[in-house]
Amino acid sequence: MSLSKRLFLLMCFCIFPYIVYGQRVGLVLSGGGAKGIAHIGLIKALEENNIPIDYVAGTSMGAIVAAFYAMGYTPDEMLRLIKSKEFASWSTGEIDPSYIYYFRKHDPSPAFISFKLSGTKSLSNVLPESFINPLPMNLGFLELFSPYTAACHEDFDNLFVPFRAVASDVYEKKAVVFSSGDLGDAVRASMTFPLVFKPIEIDSVPMFDGGIYNNFPVDVMIRDFDPDFIIGSNVTNEKRDRQKKDVIGQIENMVMQETDYTIPEEIGISIHTDLHNYELLDFPKADEIMKKGYENTLKFIPQIKARVQREESKQERENKRESFKKKIPPLIFNDIEVTGTQSNRIKNYISRQFDLRDGDTLNIEDVKKSYYKLLSDARLDDLIPHALYNDSTQKYTLSLQGKMRPKHSIGFGGYISSGNTNLIYLDIKYQTLRALSSSLILNGYVGRSYYSGRFGARFELPTHMPTYLKINGVVSRKKYYESEELFKIEELPTFIATNESYLKIHFGTPVGIPARVEVSSGYGYLWDTYYPTNTYDYTQKADRSSYWIGISSIDFDYNTLNAPVYATEGSRYRIIGSVVYGNETYSPAWAPKQSKFRTWLQLSAKAEHYFPMLPQITIGIKGEVFASTKKRLQSYTGTIVQAPGFTPTPHSQMVFNEGFHANQYVAGGIMPIYKIIKNLQLRGEFYAFSPFRKILRGDHYNAIYADGYFTHIEFLGELSLVYKFPFATLSAFGNYYTYPSKNWNFGFALGFLLYNPRFLYP
Repeated sequence: MSLSKRLFLLMCFCIFPYIVYGQRVGLVLSGGGAKGIAHIGLIKALEENNIPIDYVAGTSMGAIVAAFYAMGYTPDEMLRLIKSKEFASWSTGEIDPSYIYYFRKHDPSPAFISFKLSGTKSLSNVLPESFINPLPMNLGFLELFSPYTAACHEDFDNLFVPFRAVASDVYEKKAVVFSSGDLGDAVRASMTFPLVFKPIEIDSVPMFDGGIYNNFPVDVMIRDFDPDFIIGSNVTNEKRDRQKKDVIGQIENMVMQETDYTIPEEIGISIHTDLHNYELLDFPKADEIMKKGYENTLKFIPQIKARVQREESKQERENKRESFKKKIPPLIFNDIEVTGTQSNRIKNYISRQFDLRDGDTLNIEDVKKSYYKLLSDARLDDLIPHALYNDSTQKYTLSLQGKMRPKHSIGFGGYISSGNTNLIYLDIKYQTLRALSSSLILNGYVGRSYYSGRFGARFELPTHMPTYLKINGVVSRKKYYESEELFKIEELPTFIATNESYLKIHFGTPVGIPARVEVSSGYGYLWDTYYPTNTYDYTQKADRSSYWIGISSIDFDYNTLNAPVYATEGSRYRIIGSVVYGNETYSPAWAPKQSKFRTWLQLSAKAEHYFPMLPQITIGIKGEVFASTKKRLQSYTGTIVQAPGFTPTPHSQMVFNEGFHANQYVAGGIMPIYKIIKNLQLRGEFYAFSPFRKILRGDHYNAIYADGYFTHIEFLGELSLVYKFPFATLSAFGNYYTYPSKNWNFGFALGFLLYNPRFLYP
């Protein structure tokens, strides 16, 4: 055979694969936040038309979608994931309340902001590292990406299709391309938009959103894969909006560099989807954004098919996906390592929370529960998990990189309202993390109608069954006025003032994840000053009732509510049984004082639950029962002041309404909630209250019981517009009480109305 024939046959052999298999196609996806969901629509359109995708590269949200495709996800699977409750938790930083370890949760406070005291004079101790809490994303990315990191042996060329992600090193001012390593880290680095998400460190370098330097990595696709044809999907606005006034939009304009979104015609096509009406965090609009990407791409299918002759059928694609998914090892852990701290005590404490004994294993659900247990009391500032796969055991090592919070912090906040309840709040905290973990708090409230101080100490004991010892010392004074006018300057007459000074010791243990049971005992001195009637001459001396009282209680508390005030999700069920004993001294202004020893039992049961009806509508229900063997005290006002009250709204806690106080009662109501937009709700609350026997004023200002049972029913209705800021709640309300008659109230408030716990009725 002649040399020329041999060369001809060799050339035919070399080009034969390209004739059979056609061009290799690369897909490049831009960043753009939630607008990047349109990439999923583009992929769906390509697959439905049998257009192959052989390589993927992306930036930011484009990296997320590209990674999903490289992991073998179908477009429908991608959309389901983005619409899932788990993805919402990652993108908002909100932790599923069912995972919050209630045993370790501290009492909520009205603090607006907390200052970490680390010994360095820096704004970093005050300002948050990110708007969005990174903890749910840390664990979510471990669960989502780690099996695929193991399947590809940390080489992104070994995924369902080869993959590249682009991040930014802002210190060296350059783009960084990830082709290997931990897949979750690569995606997390690529999508870390400054201030929105907390950066992770890779090789000790903080990584930020790849869109800062390269938001459309066509050059990466060409350099790493050199495909025959490139399809680019661009979801950014063609012109920057210079009028953006929201914080995220302004940050975007400041940090994002100019990017060329064109692709030379000879090597591919750039498809731009117009999404100028959508914002970076519009993930709830996933369906309509995907639809726009899908419909827009269909217009370009004829052009693409004219350039790409090769087709990949649905069956071929599914066979390839199934073949890849068989390589994915299940996420089972048989070892734990802790880094990020030099303290062996802290390492041991963190490891012990996962309760992994020799020969045992943990699944991802076990890891979730223990991870959130660790983070529930806020002693750790961050906890970054990784899964390290061991080929020999076919199991993973759970690697945890912990970052401690400074031991000292100061919180500042308060409550501003249109009534007399305006408060300034300050607290100082000290926390340690070790076998005998401890937390100390000293707080103070100062206001016109309420002031209080509390010293609290909590120790988590190194026992086999988790147990805490808590000590609370509280001093408080609450005053109620005849008037609730807005910011009146002159001194108003105080018609009731309640005072408490007490010390309590508590022992608590968990009941599963969302509940705890606590036994407590305490002793205190309580005294009330009041006038016999609200028409009394306030220039005269007030009556006084004082009590030296001991109490022992058992308290079961189940709580998955998503907020301490104005909750919209979850449940709370609480039952407290107590025995109370002590001496009452009644000192009327007009007669000698009288003393009497008293003992009684009391039982309180409360229930609150929220039912999601429609995406924007929730119905809540609340019920409360209080039973007691307590007898009437020596005066009507003393009896009614010391009787427990039904106070389901912030306003009802600010005022003293004797129509809603009794020694035994039942109460309940319904709460329809309309979520206008994220964080803004229109809330109705409608309650009924009925005492077992109503307490009445006798002819000599003594207390008597009404004839009959459940004969007096009172109603309370309130409508409020509530906006939840990250630091506080702003509300405007109007309400009506049936007692006293024509009792309409209107006002506004900023903050959380959260008092220090009361002695008899916590």
